Amino acid sequence: MSLPVVAIIGRPNVGKSSLFNLIAKKQISVVHDYPGVTRDRIYADIEWDDRCFTIADTGGLDAKPEEELIDQVQHQVETAVEEAKVIIFLVDVRTGVMPHDLLVAEKLRQFDKPVFLVVNKVEGQKFDNDVYDFYRLGLGEPIPISCAQNWGVGGLLEQIVFILPELDVESVGLSSSIKIAIVGRPNVGKSSIMNAILGENRMIVSDKPGTTRDAVNIHFVYQHIEFELIDTAGMRRKSSVKDDLEQFSVQRATKSIRQSDIAWLVLDASDDIAKQEKMIANYIATQGKASIILVNKWDLIEKENDTFNRFVDRIHGLFPQLDYVPILFVSALTGQRVTNALDLSLEIHREYCTRIPTTELNSVLTRIKSVYPPPRAGKVRPNLKYITQIDVKPPTFLIFASYPHKIKAHYEAYVVNELRDAFGFEGTPLRIYYRSTSKKVK
Repeated sequence: MSLPVVAIIGRPNVGKSSLFNLIAKKQISVVHDYPGVTRDRIYADIEWDDRCFTIADTGGLDAKPEEELIDQVQHQVETAVEEAKVIIFLVDVRTGVMPHDLLVAEKLRQFDKPVFLVVNKVEGQKFDNDVYDFYRLGLGEPIPISCAQNWGVGGLLEQIVFILPELDVESVGLSSSIKIAIVGRPNVGKSSIMNAILGENRMIVSDKPGTTRDAVNIHFVYQHIEFELIDTAGMRRKSSVKDDLEQFSVQRATKSIRQSDIAWLVLDASDDIAKQEKMIANYIATQGKASIILVNKWDLIEKENDTFNRFVDRIHGLFPQLDYVPILFVSALTGQRVTNALDLSLEIHREYCTRIPTTELNSVLTRIKSVYPPPRAGKVRPNLKYITQIDVKPPTFLIFASYPHKIKAHYEAYVVNELRDAFGFEGTPLRIYYRSTSKKVK
């Protein structure tokens, strides 16, 4: 059973994202003074006064689109309205009733759904009389609020939940989902991949770099497993981040990686791999995230007998820190192997959460030492005595050893590789810590 959707719509820059963030009680949407910052539909599940619902933030509704991207934004809003049980139509008391407000109100009257006319930025008594002017929109009594002062939002929510069906968290059956962050440089096809996965134009797709500015969370079920896809703003080099808004989007993208279980690093098969993508790969590895490398636009590449192997070798050479990560060649345009990324993510997530019995670990450790014992370091030879797993996501191990600080880096890599050979762990990093059993460290 899905939660009822409450959609926030309105002209650009009336405070939709600010209201969304107040209701969600956390910073989810990008809030900025530039008009039209929020372009995609963004969702958050809310529990208020023993009622549960999903709040949806939308792009600004322009009743007369003048360019393709604005037209797509309007389509996003109309789709959100169609799926919503309740609509919040947000207006700005400081600008008064604008022609666009009248056109949007006329459009909303075509839907047989509850509409709450909410007047934002009512800070101080000087605006009280101006609120009444919004009766002209023909959508009932205006509800004054101030997002900046967090005033009136609680009363608005009380009115909304009063007309929602009585659903609680238990009856809805909310469960933890596999979180996947889709990351990469701008314009490599991240949103197109998400659209191909969902089978609908959920994300706005444009050939203009930087279209996606928010990190957008979308829930869906595949193979009876709940997934959460996070389409992030394209990550550029710091020197290319020219304004505060894009800087904030980059921060959101890195935050999405930290909050994810699996990161899909999307590359463009038709373009060279850039330094920024190496930085993203390094960030994924240092954060200990399971991952897949998706090479998009594979349909654009002319194939020869060794084309596949050349691409794989080049990627392994450029991303040595992700040598354990599978590479999948896809086409968001044709849908080629896109759903394979979900099947592979299911397998990788199982590896990411795997816990190995201690007896099996020590059996492998004994074999590791017998085949190739740690090399001597000066007058001492380290000895690996015991191993146990102490955590998952990623799998993390503790090895008790004598003189662990003398263990060479190449031998540590050998231990990791042997553990992979024995237990799998495809697509997930392994972390190994050492604890000294030496009475005296030399």
